[in-house]
Amino acid sequence: MHFEAEIITCKSGKELRIVSIGPDYAEQFLDFMHQVSNDTHFMSRYGNEVGKTEKDILAERERLNGLFEDERQGMLSIFDGNRIIGNIAIRNVGKGRKTKHRCSIGLAVRKEYHGEGLGTILMEYAIKFAKTAGYQYIELGVFSDNKTAQGLYKKMGFEEWGRLPNAFILDDGSTLDEITMYKAI
Repeated sequence: MHFEAEIITCKSGKELRIVSIGPDYAEQFLDFMHQVSNDTHFMSRYGNEVGKTEKDILAERERLNGLFEDERQGMLSIFDGNRIIGNIAIRNVGKGRKTKHRCSIGLAVRKEYHGEGLGTILMEYAIKFAKTAGYQYIELGVFSDNKTAQGLYKKMGFEEWGRLPNAFILDDGSTLDEITMYKAI
């Protein structure tokens, strides 16, 4: 996804930049994922599971390049200066004729920027992109105890369609369900 950078304004009035990221952002993206994965258990992995070695960075560059060069997939990040503070990934569910109408998204915002409306902004951009790319459905998964994210997704028109019991096992041994949601566009 190639997307020209735009200036957005968060709830506090601060101007930020939203851009599609490619391979040159691999290190910054891994730093972002490490931090948001440390800040909350709502991510699919813990911060110490986000690799930051040269090998990890090279693999992330390849992955980001594939998304950046694909007209139907991509990563949009919000920057405060040179720091990624929010991100949404849009990925196709499949490239075959049977599933090419479906995409999935994954969203994260740094903890210190919660409440600034960045999740809503990222969702609006992702929905617009998905429509333009020809998708008919957007899908996502969310932790069953992440009521804030569920509220955002419902506000954006997503509906719950399923639940996977005990989808996540936390380090303390407790388990959480994954709620699956979709939006027809």
